[in-house]
Amino acid sequence: CADDLSMVAPLCSTFSVFQEGILFSEGRTASHLYLVTDGQIALQKAVRVPHGRRSRRTSLALCAPGEVVGWPALLEPYKHTVLATAWDSSRLIRVDARPMRDAMESHPETGYKIMAALSDTVSRRLARLADTVANERERSVFSGDERPAGPPADLV
Repeated sequence: CADDLSMVAPLCSTFSVFQEGILFSEGRTASHLYLVTDGQIALQKAVRVPHGRRSRRTSLALCAPGEVVGWPALLEPYKHTVLATAWDSSRLIRVDARPMRDAMESHPETGYKIMAALSDTVSRRLARLADTVANERERSVFSGDERPAGPPADLV
């Protein structure tokens, strides 16, 4: 564990973002991984309202201290799929992803531990999103909406 930390520590720096500040944007290259240490980070997606001309943002998750954001920085194609904004002023640990990927490749045991933790993060976030979609569909059906929204394509 100490060896793992000594490998990762030089790649880390502290980072602060003010309330409503943008950490990263949807569609942009993911160059850093972040660990929330104080505050909360909202992960948001642009959605178009049916028959609307403009899109609006909807929050998919609110990440608290101890949670990782920006995981696409470790997975090809290294592109963010959401917008991350500070729900309130926040502090994070920022990890430079390129040297992290190189270090994971040259130290496969450590790389495996990091990817296992990352898969747990992705799995938990997907489960929360699936619960949200299911609850929203139920609310649409029971509110009398004739055509509830379908599930996101990547959940099917």
